[in-house]
Amino acid sequence: MPGTYVIRLTPLGPRVRGLRSRYLTKNELNALILAPTIDDAFNALKGTDYGEVTERLGKASTEAQITNEIRTHIIKLLSALAFSVPEPASTALRSYLIRFELENVKAIAKSLMRELERSSMEGLINVAVEEELGRRHILAVLMGARDLEDLRNRLLEMRHPAGAALEIFLKVSKQFTQYSTMLLDTLIDKAFIEYLSRLTRIDESVSRFIRNIIDYYNINIILRGKLWGLPQEVINELMIRSGPVASTALKIYGESPTRILEEVAAVFPAMDELIKVAGSSDLRLLVQYLGSFSYKFAHNLEEYILSLFTEFSPGAALAAAHLKFTEGELVIALLNAYLEGLPRDFIAKLYGPVI
Repeated sequence: MPGTYVIRLTPLGPRVRGLRSRYLTKNELNALILAPTIDDAFNALKGTDYGEVTERLGKASTEAQITNEIRTHIIKLLSALAFSVPEPASTALRSYLIRFELENVKAIAKSLMRELERSSMEGLINVAVEEELGRRHILAVLMGARDLEDLRNRLLEMRHPAGAALEIFLKVSKQFTQYSTMLLDTLIDKAFIEYLSRLTRIDESVSRFIRNIIDYYNINIILRGKLWGLPQEVINELMIRSGPVASTALKIYGESPTRILEEVAAVFPAMDELIKVAGSSDLRLLVQYLGSFSYKFAHNLEEYILSLFTEFSPGAALAAAHLKFTEGELVIALLNAYLEGLPRDFIAKLYGPVI
């Protein structure tokens, strides 16, 4: 099969290799994690793929500006790749870019929940993905929503991937108001993965990538659900009912966390890796590390897909795009940690083990 990819998708390999050459190295990431001040963090990114971005930002930037600038950089990078590679890799990568539009849906929904003025909402929106995909009209419609119900209706009317997510959110969040933001994020992440799942028919490399993404999403649901005490019926709404993690965990969700961890680790080794990174099987610690562990999981998944299918496969292009997105989110989190005043030893402890 790898030989077939080389013949059919010859231009893809060098372009995937080009994207991979832009990843931050382990030393560069460690320098960023250990930087004592934001000035040192910006200096650590000089000469890297994020150097020009941090120069534009300046050291007096807000969290929203840091998030938007870095995401814009990733969007343009992945868009350039998507429009320069042959099919079916081009379709797969353009589909992946929809995740940034879904991040905009999250921002609009959260702004409506907080009753922010439109001007404040606009500062949280990233228009780059809509410009790259020619979907500015979508954003204009969504930003005109009066409230969450109106936003849901607009999404459903245009058959947007996030429509069903908002429908479920409005039903579930009333019972768990303390977790409303997390539930919103989770359901829209689910919408993205389900949208991406339509690509499984492309070939085995894409299908293998998506199956692993589904399993990782589902361990997020199980761990958070047990920690928050969410009932089985809510877990049924949040879970993507596909793959070994879902089929295993749903059967035993009512049992002890220890039993669930053991059974899930038996069918999805990433669970054992997460426990090692957290240094404990305590639910609270595992959930705390889920965000930072996403980078390690994406890194391992990219290497796994490449080892099976080579850089010439559409699945490798997706895995590389996913790792670059995850790396960008990691850089955003590390830079914004300075603005949030998080203790540096806490950051080193949380992120150091995943590099």
